[in-house]
Amino acid sequence: MQPRINLGVLLRRQLFPVGLAIGVGLIVLLGQFLANETLANIVNVLVAWGAIVAAFALLLGLANLVVFHVQRILKREAQMPFSILILVTALVVFLLVLPSGGTDASAQWVLRYIYQPLEASFLALLVFFIATAMYRALRVRTWEMALFALSALVVLIGSVPFTQILSPLIPEARDWVMNVPAVAGVRGILLGVALGIIATGLRLLTGIDRPYSE
Repeated sequence: MQPRINLGVLLRRQLFPVGLAIGVGLIVLLGQFLANETLANIVNVLVAWGAIVAAFALLLGLANLVVFHVQRILKREAQMPFSILILVTALVVFLLVLPSGGTDASAQWVLRYIYQPLEASFLALLVFFIATAMYRALRVRTWEMALFALSALVVLIGSVPFTQILSPLIPEARDWVMNVPAVAGVRGILLGVALGIIATGLRLLTGIDRPYSE
């Protein structure tokens, strides 16, 4: 026998979240174009609610991280020591930051002498990955790659201080590459990103994409 479908439940599951998302999105969108005090207050309340939901989502992500590492510890996997280190570190930092919100001396000490050195170390490691990526990218196979390699070499050589002594044309060529083709490419990418965001927003507002109802 075919299972009976409750039409009312189906409509509530499908239409209510879609209608709510479309309504909230249109109200916030209108608040960006219309100068109305009442509408602005409504938009501020909706944005504040969105921030609260995002905060709870962040807490859920933190809880998921804790559960994942606890399960790894209970299963005694090979990465168990790293999971213990992550959980202990997260607990210590949480207890230090929670009372003052990160403004007291202990929280600032953790930020300055633990977090920032670790961040600098990771950024230093990225240099080697960037170097290998540049080597792979600069292998010339087509004329487009040759143009890209030439532009990269001009920028790299023009950034060296003593090249200005050799010839003032090298820094000028570097400035031209940075200010004309590079800026044009960045603007083209930003325009493409903006059009993609608009298209995604329209799909959400019209209910074509419904991640909130899945």
